[in-house]
Amino acid sequence: MLVMEDGRPINMSLWLDPSTHYTPPPERLEAVEVVRGSVIYGPNNNFGAINFRNFQPFGPDETVISGEGGAVSLDGPSLDDAGSAAKWHVHTRKTSGNWGTVVSYTGANAQGAWDSERLRYNDFYAALGWKGVKSDATVSAVYFRQRDNYDEANLEFEEEEEDGDEEGGDLAEDEELEEEEETSFRSDTVEEAFFKEIGHCKTCYNPGSSYNTYNADVLLLQGVYNYYFNADTTLNYRIYGQHHRRDRYQNFEGANPAAAEGDFTALFLDDEVVIPEGVMLGRLRTYNFVGTALQTEFANRPLAFGLTQDIQAGVRYEHHNFSNANFFGRQGQILEDGDEKGAYVFDVDTQADAWSFFLQTSIPVTPALSIVPGARLDHYRISRDIRVGSEEEGEGEELEECEIGGREFFDGEECAVFEVDRDPLSEAFTETHVLPGIGFSWGLLGKHTVPTGKSLELPKTTYHTTMYGGYNRGLTMNVLRESNVRFPPPSELGDNYQVGIRSTGIKGVTLDVAGFYKLIENFQVKGSSTDAAGNNVYTNLDQVEIPGVEMYARLDTRPFIGGNLNPFLEGTFTYNDGTITEGADADGTSLVGNLIPEVSREVAYLTAGIESVKGWNASVSWVYRGGFFTDEQNTPYGGDFSGENGFVPSVWLLNARANYTVPQNLMPNADLVFFVSGENLADKLYITDREDGVKPGLGRTLMAGARLKW
Repeated sequence: MLVMEDGRPINMSLWLDPSTHYTPPPERLEAVEVVRGSVIYGPNNNFGAINFRNFQPFGPDETVISGEGGAVSLDGPSLDDAGSAAKWHVHTRKTSGNWGTVVSYTGANAQGAWDSERLRYNDFYAALGWKGVKSDATVSAVYFRQRDNYDEANLEFEEEEEDGDEEGGDLAEDEELEEEEETSFRSDTVEEAFFKEIGHCKTCYNPGSSYNTYNADVLLLQGVYNYYFNADTTLNYRIYGQHHRRDRYQNFEGANPAAAEGDFTALFLDDEVVIPEGVMLGRLRTYNFVGTALQTEFANRPLAFGLTQDIQAGVRYEHHNFSNANFFGRQGQILEDGDEKGAYVFDVDTQADAWSFFLQTSIPVTPALSIVPGARLDHYRISRDIRVGSEEEGEGEELEECEIGGREFFDGEECAVFEVDRDPLSEAFTETHVLPGIGFSWGLLGKHTVPTGKSLELPKTTYHTTMYGGYNRGLTMNVLRESNVRFPPPSELGDNYQVGIRSTGIKGVTLDVAGFYKLIENFQVKGSSTDAAGNNVYTNLDQVEIPGVEMYARLDTRPFIGGNLNPFLEGTFTYNDGTITEGADADGTSLVGNLIPEVSREVAYLTAGIESVKGWNASVSWVYRGGFFTDEQNTPYGGDFSGENGFVPSVWLLNARANYTVPQNLMPNADLVFFVSGENLADKLYITDREDGVKPGLGRTLMAGARLKW
């Protein structure tokens, strides 16, 4: 999915790594816009686009201060602060003549799902705007600083011993160096160990995880200029840039670096690297890009047969650079933010230069029917320089006594050996894709007219019941993190169809139902394991088919019962039957008919609540997340001894919240709101994913706070 903030992309890199690890705090947002089927936005648009719209410099003068605190339930002690959670926010917006400003700060410090996790960030946002008679301009900046105790390794067992001598499971992540043996659990499966013995207590089996950290710095800059030739002709120009550093340090193979007795460092032997036990892995990733875009709109232009059209056209250029390197520190060394010295087993720089063009027109065929055809063209060149590459994790070897070729290393302690390629390699490719699309909106019932504000346009006809839909050809860029990924990778291209109906025609009822169908070639899936250097392994499925339906409904009873209270029901439901229609695994076994991994078939959200005109409301929600497989082979629950692959069971969660606004007669010059919320109120222990092992969902979370606005 394409993720944007104020119209500029915030994916790690649109062309090199479309994943998203930063999103703005909701406290500084005016709106969240979801767009599907438009050719204006791309690439990564097979599943639509989402735009986070920040507070803009022009708006009502206001100052807001808010704070909340609470706790997250755990089975054992947390890394610090005993499972506490807190968030705080302040922003102010002022206008003076033609100028406007908005400044915002948000901070958070919260417990994570594992007891070893602590999540912290500080977010700063500022924008300055100017408005003239025929033009306006805005410059904005974001700095987001994240410092977490966190890592991606989760609960997994070692592969089962062939002689069957082991009793229960041996955890690969809890090797006590001084005892030279793994921690043995009573449970026979990793799932049983998770539910009966581990829960949220990662330090119970991996004490070294308390040293693992995630460190991110995000800097976003943007300047936007709009010029209005007249009411029907506008020009928009923007220039933007992003710097995103995200460095991670974690213990290797679950060993505790603080318990290491030696001071060895990794050794390179020809095309192999030998890693001593008790080292930490550093993963250094930095994404930089700059871009510029020009967009124009020509409204109410004549077309044919008396019809008019609103034309939008644009061009964009971006340059991206992605530096990705992994290294091992010395035995017993606790790697910290800023450390860069060690034995590098992975080092790749990737660049992209991309041009995008689009043309779209909206044609009101009748007062009830509008169609929006268009097309976009994406042309890009991607190159990379590989200085050091690593093999997949499964091809490595762990030795209980480090003896290689008759030579003993690291005093005969345990070690890991895997291949590396230190021969430099440079390669590049260029591709061009034309992506057409068409959408429509057809008013069915409830006709009425409203003014449009356009100089030549008649008042706009709207309907309380509308059918909508369309088709677009989508492109999703490949994740280019690993050195052994196919290069050039196969393009993930999709044919995406949607048709739906939204209505407010029934008294007290809001309804939106949409069906969709997607046929996607070379669909990317993220494997549950990582390569030897700690990078996620991605593969492509030849073809997948995703039919489904999305539904939203809300019933407000106040239109029927009157009075000061509005009991209401609200619900959403998504069903998708994502299935592999072409493809085979690495062994040649057909995957046809298997479900797409990492995707729940059903997701539901049902809320019952009550609102009062006297300033208070309360509601309770039942959230259902359907089960899903984590691999394309659809390994069943308990079918993988290690726990990396397998079915993730469905789960129901109970959430609730309440708000109270102090009456205006008590605070005539300000708005004061008190609020409480709870998630996973039943404190249900459940599996949320199996990425690098079984990971728990967040425990019961209770929060309370206040917001003051004047």
